Amino acid sequence: MDINKVIIIVLLLVAVVGYVRLYRHYRRNIKKVRFLFDAIDNGDFSFNFPTEKGNKEDKILHQSLNRIKLFLQHTREEQMEREKYYEQILNAVDTGIMVVDSHDNILQHNQAALRLLDADVLTHMNQVKGKLKDEHLAKHETQAMLKDKHVRIIALSDVSHELSNQEVDSWIKLIRVLTHEIMNTITPVTSLSETLLKELNNEKQNAAEPQPAEQAKLKQGLETIHKTGTELLAFVNNYRRFTHVPQPQPALFYVEPFLERMAMLCNHEVEIEVTPKDLLAYADESLISHVVTNLLKNAVEAFNDLRYEPTTNAFIRLNAYTNEQDSVVIDVSNNAGIIPDDVASHIFIPFFTTKSEGSGIGLSLSRQIMRVSGGSLLLRQDKAQGITTFRIIIP
Repeated sequence: MDINKVIIIVLLLVAVVGYVRLYRHYRRNIKKVRFLFDAIDNGDFSFNFPTEKGNKEDKILHQSLNRIKLFLQHTREEQMEREKYYEQILNAVDTGIMVVDSHDNILQHNQAALRLLDADVLTHMNQVKGKLKDEHLAKHETQAMLKDKHVRIIALSDVSHELSNQEVDSWIKLIRVLTHEIMNTITPVTSLSETLLKELNNEKQNAAEPQPAEQAKLKQGLETIHKTGTELLAFVNNYRRFTHVPQPQPALFYVEPFLERMAMLCNHEVEIEVTPKDLLAYADESLISHVVTNLLKNAVEAFNDLRYEPTTNAFIRLNAYTNEQDSVVIDVSNNAGIIPDDVASHIFIPFFTTKSEGSGIGLSLSRQIMRVSGGSLLLRQDKAQGITTFRIIIP
């Protein structure tokens, strides 16, 4: 055989063997890189490529892959810390935030959204459509793109504090009404008193016995003064009660025995549920008792006002627990039916009442007590079940 041909064949064999070895080495390295990215995709950073054994090229490759792993691990950890940071910020604000996709799935939400919508979990907008109509919630919606998906970012705000500013305006109007009412009432009383005084003076000057007709007139006038004066005093005293809530003197007290005492004062069977049993509240127990007593009295009156028996077993329920903010919540509920919307929007306004004998001060005074105590009093209604709940929140 020609020596040149032999040399060519040997070179070809060497080239083929070298290529096979190089290809196998390339395949091993590709598998290592693929393993690296697969593990990172799965959030697994526990692996480590060996750098003590092997040839020089493998050691260099392993060192490089380990550096890439450490860099990506550090980047991922920073991202997770940043997400936790943003999540803490979102949960610290009072504004509820929901991210909703085009199918009304709730992709993300903060704690404020759960609290404002009174929900334990939020997964779909069907859960909250009715609650979003609450007059105490302001809704603001913006459009955005998130990972190539069209989403809506919904912000919810509790405007009850803003509504309280409107109530301040109502107070100003109330003072004007009060002044007008007092002046209109005092004027005829003053005039009548002056007339009677003149008649008495004339009788003394004439030194004659008053005639029966004059005695009747005098008696009628005095009775009118007494009746009008009594009504005026009642009106002014209700106003003074509303504007002179005493400064709270908070102290710790157990909620369950407190509610049991309140229930004993109620002329109706009351269901009581307290979670946990040793739940403590820090507030002025005397002031809170005024609120609970008034709400229980209203619940009993709601049943007394019913023309027909409720379709389900009538109940008045006291349910106490803590919310996400660790505030003590006392729900006073009854199933005597819901309060109509046109009435519900006015029930906390001073002197508003639908009762012929009512003063219209009870609920407004109760809310005022909760405000000076740093808490709140809210109305919640389940229209489907016909359940009305007044929620007392003690911070």
